[in-house]
Amino acid sequence: MAPPVRAVLTFALALLVASAAHGDKLKGFYSGSGGLTADVHRVVLIEFAEDGTALVQQNWTGKAPQTWHARWTQRGKQVTLTFDPVKDAPTPTSLALNMKNGSLIPTTWDSAALGPLGPPTLAPFGGKNVKKHSVASCMALNTNDPTQNCVQWDSRVPPK
Repeated sequence: MAPPVRAVLTFALALLVASAAHGDKLKGFYSGSGGLTADVHRVVLIEFAEDGTALVQQNWTGKAPQTWHARWTQRGKQVTLTFDPVKDAPTPTSLALNMKNGSLIPTTWDSAALGPLGPPTLAPFGGKNVKKHSVASCMALNTNDPTQNCVQWDSRVPPK
């Protein structure tokens, strides 16, 4: 093979590897919705932070939102969320997701917490979608504008 052809092929291969690696980069905010009927329709939102914390919020139609804190890890295309212990409630088992074409597809989940059919496929939120440093102090996601900071207090809970 001639040196110029080898150089072009090497460069093309390097671009392919770089673009594949870039495609697997976890974004900061994902959302998805679904349900077989209006009675079981919900929206699931996940915000990932640089420090390994995450906030998962599930909004069922006609019900109060459920919010969990978690820690996340990524190994290749596999993203795993391990939920923090919940006071006075069972802690959900880990949520595993596979990254495919930029979206997160649930593979294993806690059916009692996230429903028997599991969370919907989660797509990255549009626009500038970078991880915040931490979501550990968040009480809920800012569902009006996810690009802004999360809500760090809950008006439904009286101060202690």
